[in-house]
Amino acid sequence: MGIWKERAPKLGAEVGILSLAVFNSKLYGGTTSLGKLYEWNDVNAWVQVAPQLGVETDIDSLAVYNGKLYGGAYPDGRLYEWNGVDAWVQVAPQLGAEGAIRALAVYNGKLYGGTGNLGKLYEWNDVNAWVQVADTLGTETFILSLAVYNGKLYGGTGTNGKLYEWNDVDAWVQKAPTLGESLIEALAVYNGKLYGGTGSSGKLYEWNDVNAWVEKAPTLGTEVHIRSLAVYNGKLYGGTGSGGRLYEWNDVNAWVEVAPLLAELQICSLAVYNNRLFGGTGFANGKLYEYISILAAVDMVGGLVFQGLPP
Repeated sequence: MGIWKERAPKLGAEVGILSLAVFNSKLYGGTTSLGKLYEWNDVNAWVQVAPQLGVETDIDSLAVYNGKLYGGAYPDGRLYEWNGVDAWVQVAPQLGAEGAIRALAVYNGKLYGGTGNLGKLYEWNDVNAWVQVADTLGTETFILSLAVYNGKLYGGTGTNGKLYEWNDVDAWVQKAPTLGESLIEALAVYNGKLYGGTGSSGKLYEWNDVNAWVEKAPTLGTEVHIRSLAVYNGKLYGGTGSGGRLYEWNDVNAWVEVAPLLAELQICSLAVYNNRLFGGTGFANGKLYEYISILAAVDMVGGLVFQGLPP
């Protein structure tokens, strides 16, 4: 069990930290409503390091690639590279009807983006453009999450919660059918398996490596979304929508709540930084929280020693 400890307060008009990334030994957050980039000062505040992106209102995804930090934007799906000082530099233009780069991933030495609206996959040409490498997935309109697993690139979809594998050339290949859950909001590799956290029911699924999702944790009461997944201290964690709780998977059949309801409502992003677990909140206040595990041990005289509680 534990608590969320607030580490950075509300960002004024910034209403969400949609994405977190560790870059050059610092923690960064990409925001919604104004599409800015913030660096955490390691103490108590976000420091703005890149201003608003004009018409781009959200940084939906962050990724570190070839020694640079990149952001995938909404609503026009541009790609930006941070200049390391004080600005975003556009390196790929609008994707037409794609609408957003919902997820970024580095795979086989290239940077890939999964889109909203049409569920396509793009590869960045390392200069100035996105190159389409997988077309629309029929009725699947979003690639909400990307993950590299067993030497292949996978995408979790919106609309029907399917799983797709990229064929490394020009198409998505369906690997797991409709879940009824409607969304695979987050993907993570844990203990040699691929997991998906769902929207509409807040469940956890494990891919069977062949043709199906296998349910591993049921609905979380009023929690209807697993917005984010992260592996921390050898365990799999999920950050939720609706109540901003943190859950740890028991490695068998259930989510165990380890951090309770936040007024922030959603943990949109999770990141492990300096061997600590952080969560960025969404659609309310754009704060940063750290998960503090409370571990009680009985000392030699029967007293309690509390560990893991930084100030």
